[in-house]
Amino acid sequence: MVKAINEYNHLLSERAGCNTFMQFHHKTPSASKVGTSFNIQIICSLIRDAWKKKADKVAGLTVKFNVPRNCKTFETKSNFFVSLGTYPKHRVAVPIKQNRNYVRFQSLIRNGWTCKTFGLTKDLQIVTYLSKEAEMHTRKNVLGIDINAKHFAITVISPDEKVLYQTYLGKHIWIKRKKIMQRRALLQSLNAEKKIDRIKAYERNFVKTNVGQITREIIKLATKYDADIAIEKLNRFKSKGRNFNRNVMRIPFFAFRRILEQRCFDNNIHLDIVDSWHTSKWCSHCGAVGNGHSSNYALFRCKCGQIVNSDRKASLAVAVKSLLEREGMEKGNSQISRWRGSVNNLIRPDVIGSLCSVNNAPPIYGKSI
Repeated sequence: MVKAINEYNHLLSERAGCNTFMQFHHKTPSASKVGTSFNIQIICSLIRDAWKKKADKVAGLTVKFNVPRNCKTFETKSNFFVSLGTYPKHRVAVPIKQNRNYVRFQSLIRNGWTCKTFGLTKDLQIVTYLSKEAEMHTRKNVLGIDINAKHFAITVISPDEKVLYQTYLGKHIWIKRKKIMQRRALLQSLNAEKKIDRIKAYERNFVKTNVGQITREIIKLATKYDADIAIEKLNRFKSKGRNFNRNVMRIPFFAFRRILEQRCFDNNIHLDIVDSWHTSKWCSHCGAVGNGHSSNYALFRCKCGQIVNSDRKASLAVAVKSLLEREGMEKGNSQISRWRGSVNNLIRPDVIGSLCSVNNAPPIYGKSI
């Protein structure tokens, strides 16, 4: 593995001067065959991973062996072995210690999980990559989530156009992070680098722990109200200045989405990623698209007279979009706007096939807020 790590770092250095992946690929395989004992399939996998890697050097590496070509498993009366393929056409049988991890692995296999890839880590430990295809039934209601700098806004709606529940989660995360930001600014003025590193690690662990707890609460709400979950599909924001970085760039959206996807899968809950087009500008009372936030960022104002909390309305819009997309696919409708907003207000032709409009909100939504 030491040779493999050295060869991987060599691959990272070889990226210089390569404008495309094919140039990098043609440049590196021959030398990698000499530098490692892996076969060409594993070498190509390392080359693809090295091309995508952002770092210039790594201290550890997990080499992946695919089943059945590069890796096989077999059992004896008392042991379980993983056979790893090396170059040229040799195999190394690694016995697996039958501890709690092995018992859990066998339990997951019996429950329908499949293992198509094994990994060999830097300290010569065997890891497994498990996958499972689950059929998730559509739940009755929809839980929409709007994520912003200060909290997670939650709205649960039913197919018969009623708001069942609304709340906010995660307010304490922003309060705590604001105090951490102030502390870090003080430490930076004192050039206390060690303390700055410690407070960064503390902040990272704090956010990760609390985002996990928020995800658990969301799963409980979805289970209680028999609801699927919908969130926006957000791209990474471009920097627009110091204040924007402090408020928006620190939103743990992608960490939250990664945890939520796993928890939804574990609990057999469908996670719908809806388009973020005009969720902050769309009026949930009349269906029109306005100018978005007013001078008071916390409030949304529409010409129809509705004044409502913008975050709560955005979570409602996310839930409505998910519900309307579901209804549109079931009915095969291409235009599903039947209120004041015209069908071209929220058009996204490339979202789901022929479904092109997702603004259809009777007044009941506005009255329920």
